[in-house]
Amino acid sequence: MTRLTFETYWPLIFLAIIPYLWGVQRSTVVDLSPAHLRLSTSVRSAIVLLLALALMQPVLYRSGAYMSVVYLLDVSQSVAPSEIQKAFDWIRRTNDEGQPANSRFGAFASNCMVFDTLEDMTHAPVSMQPAAGSVDKSRTDIAAAIDRAVHSFAPNHLKRVVLISDGNDNSGNLAAVLPRLKMDNVRVYTVPLDARSNRDVWVEAVMAPSTITSEEQFPLEVHVYSQLDSAAEVEVKDGDKVLSKRSVHLTKGLNRVAFETSVKGETRTAVLEANVKVADEPFVENNVFHESAAVLGRPRVLYVEGYAPSARYLREALGIEGLLVDAVNPQAMPSDLTVLDSYDAIILSDVDRKWLSNAQMQAITTYVRDLGGGFILTGGENSYGEGGYSKTAVEEVLPVTFNAKKNEPRSVGMVVVLDRSGSMAGQKMELAKEATKAAVDLLKDDDHFVVVAFEYNFRWVSPVQQVAKRAEIKEAISSIQAVGETNIYPALKDAYLRLGETKDDVKHVILLSDGQTFPEDFQGLAEKMAADKITVSTIAVGTVADRELLANIAKWGKGRTYYLEDATKVPQVFSQETEMAKSLKEDEPFRPVVKKTVEAFKGLDLKEAPQLLGYVATKSKPTAEVLLETSAHDPLLARWQYGLGKAVAFTSDVKDRWAVQWLRWKGYSKFWSQLVRETMRRQEDASFDFRVAREGEDARISINAIQKDGRFRNRLQAQVRVIAPDQSVSVIDVPQIGPGTYETRVPLKQKGSYIFRAVGNETGSPARMLAYSYPDEYHFYPANLEKLRTIATETGGVFQPHGPEIFDSNGETTAIPFPLWRWLTAMALVLYIGDVLLRRLRLFEPAAPAA
Repeated sequence: MTRLTFETYWPLIFLAIIPYLWGVQRSTVVDLSPAHLRLSTSVRSAIVLLLALALMQPVLYRSGAYMSVVYLLDVSQSVAPSEIQKAFDWIRRTNDEGQPANSRFGAFASNCMVFDTLEDMTHAPVSMQPAAGSVDKSRTDIAAAIDRAVHSFAPNHLKRVVLISDGNDNSGNLAAVLPRLKMDNVRVYTVPLDARSNRDVWVEAVMAPSTITSEEQFPLEVHVYSQLDSAAEVEVKDGDKVLSKRSVHLTKGLNRVAFETSVKGETRTAVLEANVKVADEPFVENNVFHESAAVLGRPRVLYVEGYAPSARYLREALGIEGLLVDAVNPQAMPSDLTVLDSYDAIILSDVDRKWLSNAQMQAITTYVRDLGGGFILTGGENSYGEGGYSKTAVEEVLPVTFNAKKNEPRSVGMVVVLDRSGSMAGQKMELAKEATKAAVDLLKDDDHFVVVAFEYNFRWVSPVQQVAKRAEIKEAISSIQAVGETNIYPALKDAYLRLGETKDDVKHVILLSDGQTFPEDFQGLAEKMAADKITVSTIAVGTVADRELLANIAKWGKGRTYYLEDATKVPQVFSQETEMAKSLKEDEPFRPVVKKTVEAFKGLDLKEAPQLLGYVATKSKPTAEVLLETSAHDPLLARWQYGLGKAVAFTSDVKDRWAVQWLRWKGYSKFWSQLVRETMRRQEDASFDFRVAREGEDARISINAIQKDGRFRNRLQAQVRVIAPDQSVSVIDVPQIGPGTYETRVPLKQKGSYIFRAVGNETGSPARMLAYSYPDEYHFYPANLEKLRTIATETGGVFQPHGPEIFDSNGETTAIPFPLWRWLTAMALVLYIGDVLLRRLRLFEPAAPAA
């Protein structure tokens, strides 16, 4: 059945030109035969007629069962690869037999790509994460695939979608798409696919209270899905600690494994980990699931101490005041933000910058700035000058800079008292000489340096002279030979006398020995040197060295002691000692000067506090708040706000070196506990209910804000700072959706733990952690036949079609429009060319009379 329609009729007025053409033809003066004139006029009339009809936009409709079919093939992670290959063969065979008027082919998972040929679809690029020009296999979104198909149909055709899938979608809203399909008369035919595996076991969820109390039992349920009956072991952990473990028999389907357990002792976010173990399992990436829970307990402090034997002083003081302290060495300091976020404050005490990695220092910066944590850096012999934290991420956080404020650099006078007894012969002697030369290179030209070598007697290898004469000094050091017995005292005493004659700001002696010496009054000598501001550090090399004596000399001489069984470490120690001698340490006793009274000083009389014996010279930053000063007006205690958190610098130390008298002060524990509490992360506002929950592949962030009088807190500028597993940071606005209610969603794209912290003074800066264990696509459920059957039934399609049903029109027809204006215009153009030719020819002329 066909019919013809016109879009408009006004071009009919041009037909009036045709009578005019015939009228002109009668009175023409052109010397053409009458038949030729009639033919030419007929051609021109036809041109006018064709153009008028073309302008009327005629459309010829031809009715029939013209069908457009879009095949949608699920290529997501949950579908078995063998099933996808079978589906390709089925599509090819079915389409060839049905021969629809139009067919297109779509591969889908999280997104959908549609192709004109099946061959193109078989080469569709796929990936396990969003990527331009590829199908993302990490999710299944049937709704988006069907929507893409609806936009791919050929116009004015009967619409058929063939959905080939396991029906287990985990993204999109399929229920919202079905009414539109019925309205547009789109029939969906569904073909089920099998799951990737039929022997897999996975942890689907961990059900635990969102808030738990430290050391109190709480119920926990692990949901384990199994595709077969099997023996398994289910384990629950808090970090590295195993909380509970059970051997269970899993039945096919969902299994609920219940536990009663508890976690220990501190306020933090616990990441509970459930792990199921089954023998010979083909796929293990879905065996571990993480769930976070807020733990209510004592404030928790991470204390990183550079000199472990002295860590007990501050740790015990804070413990007495009710703080839970984890004391670790610098190498054990975490760089993982999810671990750091479990602490309310971090204290870094006397830690050499070289002992921390860039990742550890950057983690401190992010912890304070983006997670609102508290950070306290205390001084010591390892936290010094531009050789320390200057121009690092740690200095960025602090309210002080390590650039010395003094214009003139301090001069250094150094003496190396070097054992050259017979026991030093060989590698030890050579390493000691090379280490001494290295120390020369680290000093400035106007510093003073000398070496005194000893056995039973001693000799000055070179006179006390400026380091500018490096070549002479090194040549003299190279001449040292090992011989004789060990006698330290005469050499050390003469070094004291010679060094006392110099006018250098810093005077330091390094004593190295590998043997036993004669008894002398070493204590009296070392204490006299210390009184004259000459420090002594000692290095005991090998197992025979008098370690106890050398350690005491360093203690009396206010230096450091080293015990090296391996002589290859000698150069490293010499370099370290030389750097420390150049540092910005001030070893003058002083009493702290209160510049500003704050809550942290409540109940303390700092005017009665004992003296501190030294500090690291620093300069406060412009916006820093200086609370205590030294007698030289250098910052002793300074603080400021850095991002969401607070940072404090205490330039003296906390232990038995510069603060040895403070350890005996009754206010020591109170001072430090109050400073830590003032600095650490704020406790949450009970009227600000901040929650984060995983929904599919998104994190749903919700905030319910209510004032103390019960009224809603409206028009908050609510924001959440999101720290992803790779420590990238983004700030998300949380719009208000109702009275006192704010909500938004954040896509989860990385495996690992996300940290969400509310931003702003009105929010109390609470934090939540959300562990993204694995994509929902790793749930290898059996095909959801009920869903596939419903889709087909709701849209008038067929579940599990054999093939011919797809192309059965069921009496439906459609009219395909064929616009005619192009053809009419083309015909007019051909006639116009013919008319031009007629003007060049003479036709129907009478024959000429015979001669």
